[in-house]
Amino acid sequence: MILFWIIIPLSPYNQSDTQFDHTMQNFDVIIVGAGLVGRLFAIGLAKHGLAVASIDHEANEDILNATRDGRTTAITLGSKRLFDSYGLWTAIAPHAQPIQHIRVFEGGSPWTLDYDAKDISNDPMGYIVENAIIREALYKSTPDNLTVFAPASLKSLNRTETDVCVQLSSGETLNSPLIIGADGRHSKLRTHTSITIKTNDYDQNALVAHILHEKPHSDTAFEIFQKDGPLAVLPLLPDAETGQHKSGLVWCKPRAFDWATYDDQSLGMMFEKIFPYYGAVTFLPKRWVYPLSYTKVSSMIDNRIALIGDAAHVVHPIAGQGVNLGWRDASILIDELTKAKSLGIDFGCPFLLKRYDNQRKFDRLSVLWATDGISHLYHSQLPPLRFARNAAFAVLNHIKPFKQAVMRRAMGIS
Repeated sequence: MILFWIIIPLSPYNQSDTQFDHTMQNFDVIIVGAGLVGRLFAIGLAKHGLAVASIDHEANEDILNATRDGRTTAITLGSKRLFDSYGLWTAIAPHAQPIQHIRVFEGGSPWTLDYDAKDISNDPMGYIVENAIIREALYKSTPDNLTVFAPASLKSLNRTETDVCVQLSSGETLNSPLIIGADGRHSKLRTHTSITIKTNDYDQNALVAHILHEKPHSDTAFEIFQKDGPLAVLPLLPDAETGQHKSGLVWCKPRAFDWATYDDQSLGMMFEKIFPYYGAVTFLPKRWVYPLSYTKVSSMIDNRIALIGDAAHVVHPIAGQGVNLGWRDASILIDELTKAKSLGIDFGCPFLLKRYDNQRKFDRLSVLWATDGISHLYHSQLPPLRFARNAAFAVLNHIKPFKQAVMRRAMGIS
């Protein structure tokens, strides 16, 4: 048990000369960032009885602005169960489109890799939900133990051997044994640590858009590999206004390709040429474009600091795993901190944080390597490599144990 109380020396760059206000508010955990991962993490901890401070630079009403983020998220079965455990799924379920089938192929190839949810269980493999719906469900829930500071940001931070003290731009001073960075790929909290990052710009932008289409999607998600980037076609619930079949697109192309020069009709023609299976399509007017990159951290922890979500890893959207990876971070760290609470253990002790880092290493790195590797693999158009890729699809499609293992991993239940 003595290992739980080991204290590591304070690194010199973590020191701050700031003199903090003596009117300090004490919490079990301070969380910086209240997006899809940070907010769920805060709710989970608070519902387990921890006193939680949640800090975000945006006001809640701005975070809930549906027009700023048109992305959809493929919520895996494992993530759905996490939402359900905190009573959040009820608000999401009416807006969640089940994924019963996934089909993967390379443009121009007759060979496909097909996944069917029934090969695993009676549950769907996951659900496609608009991010705005997920945020709304998260922000409808504010447990008694959760205190929100927004809009606010860190003005200064001081770590000692026993605690973390922060002063906010809004004037409050907070104290806790542990602070969590859930503030995204450009994490400000991460800059206060010795954690180093490796980044890779894919030189691609992803167009996010919604389409209406003539033929039904049959609860099927598609991943089509094109020579200039992958295209994901994701099933959505019927359009609320027209009742028409509806899907979401994540369409990746080189950054030199200017999406803004194409009107909705031109995009529709381009899409139907690649993907003729839904008949006539209509692009809905609102579009979003996001740059794609990769970020790998040297560690998810530092002295009394832990990272979750995009602050700890950024992956290519090729497999729809990014935010689910962050929710798995949250789930593991909630478990560790809940155990620590029951045992009276210091929430920021090195042993606990090391356990968290070790538990997340394989999942984090394997997803990073897999998504990065697949992205590079399909970038090459050498005929022998194209043939090998597609022949592999043809073979693997008939190896049920392989497909089941991949499905369990993708569903977050392995």
